[in-house]
Amino acid sequence: MYSKSLLTLSVLSVCFSVVKSHGLITGVNGANGVTGQAFGTIESTPRDGSGAKPFQQDTSIIRDREIASGKTGGCGRTPAGGENVLSTELPKAESAGLASVGADGKVRMTLHQVNQDGAGPFTCDVDTNADGKDFQKMKVDKNVPGFAGLSRATAADIPLVASMPAGAKCTGGADGQTCIVRCRNGAAAGPFGSCVAVTQAK
Repeated sequence: MYSKSLLTLSVLSVCFSVVKSHGLITGVNGANGVTGQAFGTIESTPRDGSGAKPFQQDTSIIRDREIASGKTGGCGRTPAGGENVLSTELPKAESAGLASVGADGKVRMTLHQVNQDGAGPFTCDVDTNADGKDFQKMKVDKNVPGFAGLSRATAADIPLVASMPAGAKCTGGADGQTCIVRCRNGAAAGPFGSCVAVTQAK
């Protein structure tokens, strides 16, 4: 079974490596009724296709090595906009309205899988200071299907739900109650994903 899984992954990786595939959070659905969106989102991007242009242009690539080297901050970069600069993206999100964390501590999101290696499983973490520098692991309660970031789904909207760590208190942003949630997959060409801002304000 293990060998079969490795063979499947190898075949999928070869097949999909010719396509720069992506997945991004297109909605964070707040308990306060507000629907937020990911940093770097281009609202005019169509969501009914899978090609590089225009469908993949606002998906974030979030690589630890690029963060460590200073090439990007904690929320990575997009093909269209470059680095997701928090000092720009957070005020934009606040101006549009921040989705709130549920009373149960859950952050409910919609993941748009553009094409094959925008699949799951995803990992999520949270920065309670909202400065993109100190992320803590979140529990993913409802994940995106996939194997090592790969599946055959395209142009699909899929629920993604993650829970705040016990006792986590958001202290960033203009309201002093904002966190940044970051989710990304394990795709070899990525990782792909998004950062979103959420508030604990009631």
